[in-house]
Amino acid sequence: MTDSARLPAPLASWVEKVLGLLQAVHDASHLRETQVWKVTGRAGDHYVKVALKPVLHTRETRTYREAVPRLGHDNAPALKDSSADLLALILTAVDSEPLKGEESPARRRVAHRKAGLLLRRFRDALPSHRSQDEASFVIEGEQSGLDKHIVEASDHLSTAEADMLRRLVSTQPSPGPFPAEWRHGDFWERNLLWNGRRCALIDFEPSEPGPLVTDFVKLATSIWPDRPELRTALFEGYGRSLSDTEEHALAAFVAADAAGALAYGPRHSDVFVTARGRRTIKRLMQEGRR
Repeated sequence: MTDSARLPAPLASWVEKVLGLLQAVHDASHLRETQVWKVTGRAGDHYVKVALKPVLHTRETRTYREAVPRLGHDNAPALKDSSADLLALILTAVDSEPLKGEESPARRRVAHRKAGLLLRRFRDALPSHRSQDEASFVIEGEQSGLDKHIVEASDHLSTAEADMLRRLVSTQPSPGPFPAEWRHGDFWERNLLWNGRRCALIDFEPSEPGPLVTDFVKLATSIWPDRPELRTALFEGYGRSLSDTEEHALAAFVAADAAGALAYGPRHSDVFVTARGRRTIKRLMQEGRR
């Protein structure tokens, strides 16, 4: 095994029982997130993930067992094995890279159209929850956390901007028109793998019941404002556009996300998240949301 990274001893023992002797291990974790290693051996390349909490491991294991096989061959990693004791998964590697903005406009539209189709398949694969309690919990969480975020982001928000955020989030529709169903939880280009022909969906750890429209928040705050044709392409693949009620709800979730971004970004010196929050605030004000 190379010394570029090492698995903890109990984890390494389990992984080698499943995959055989490892030849190389590389740390593939994102900063402040789940631990991930890329491992290479006679069985080829695989990824090992260790969740931060048991509930996250349980959700992702269920998703890989029940939903991911419905996405189609190589449209997502496959689950090789799961250990509840170690909170760990062993996943096959997909021969693709995260979708990037440098991709040609035409091929990027194709990728988003295919991503919309995968999201539809993903949602159709798990039984519908249709629980207003779970949808209400998500909405109430956004509303209760807003004031805290506004206080934390006070140096980056004007009074008018804070008032606009409060109004948008407080007028969030009730969960009745969009009850909770199984959502991906982190649906954006970083979790879309692309090889020029095929799109693959990854990172199902945040998957849980909730308002489905929340899966579009990160795209709505990072890509769609500058590339509306990618929104059109995604919903072509998804099979339908958002209803007026869902559009209203999306605006409220986007506003809450902007407040969270301006609270989180400066505190963690995350320039990208801070800029995303500021751009969203500016756009909402320009659109007359105030």
